[in-house]
Amino acid sequence: MIEWSKDRLWYVDMPFKLNGIPVGARMTIIRLDNDQLLIHSPIQLTTQLQLALSQLGAIQAIVTPNMGHHLFLSEWWLAYPQAYFFAPPSLEQKRTDLIFDDALSATTPALWQYQLYQTLLRGSDCMEEVIFCDPHANTLIVGDTLSWLRPTPNLLTLGLGIANGCYFSPALPYYWRRTFHDKTRLRQSLQEILTWPFDRIILSHGQNITHNGKEVFYDAFKWAFE
Repeated sequence: MIEWSKDRLWYVDMPFKLNGIPVGARMTIIRLDNDQLLIHSPIQLTTQLQLALSQLGAIQAIVTPNMGHHLFLSEWWLAYPQAYFFAPPSLEQKRTDLIFDDALSATTPALWQYQLYQTLLRGSDCMEEVIFCDPHANTLIVGDTLSWLRPTPNLLTLGLGIANGCYFSPALPYYWRRTFHDKTRLRQSLQEILTWPFDRIILSHGQNITHNGKEVFYDAFKWAFE
């Protein structure tokens, strides 16, 4: 567990393969104002992870940012029945085996209202992602909106990163980018995000962005403003 912002924000990495190719997965933990925890993009739940989390505080909310980040939800749902589970658009219909407390949207839930910024990345035909910003940590938190698959010793990961335009610099992978046919709605989402106070970005896959985050984010989406 890496402390990203003192007593406020942490992240945990785990090995993860996409179609057999290592891309890694990252979970983010935010301590809210009531000293309870918000879990973003839960990874595989191990005993070691549970013990580490118990040292930080009680888990209040578990958030899945998009339809692709639900693989480990069942074990969290069983381990933390007292937590509030929030689903992104359409996941409730996909995971009918789970009971969600609320659906995520561009409106911030009362549990973290006035603490975190939140909106939907719109414009895709197949998936909307919920984007978060923690102003206390000066950090944007994303799921698949940006990936940066470097550095890597694995040739398959290297090839995937180059093929999807997210090796040499952070980018929205091509396989998802090509689903964004409504650039007007996408630009509206991007313009809102760019008003937020962040200089760093935590990604769910690949290397994090430790400085000049807003410039990096804008550069990654220049194509949307053309």
